[in-house]
Amino acid sequence: MLKTYEAIYEDGKLRWVREQPVGRRMKVMVTVLENEPDAQTVAAGKEIWRRSKGCVTPGKSIEEIDAYIRRIRAEWEREWDA
Repeated sequence: MLKTYEAIYEDGKLRWVREQPVGRRMKVMVTVLENEPDAQTVAAGKEIWRRSKGCVTPGKSIEEIDAYIRRIRAEWEREWDA
């Protein structure tokens, strides 16, 4: 019977998320479900979230919210702008 364990594959190693299989050597079948973001991508996402937090508050018009978002986006570093 097959049993499923959740892990993150990074730099050639599996890092178990919760329960891990018992045993020193075993045959495994790996199915890649999705790519995990790297630390830089996670940090950038957190910064965008921190800076945009509160931009949509009661009393602000759509135009004010759009202007704020345009200003924030203009500050982002874009690889095609370099």
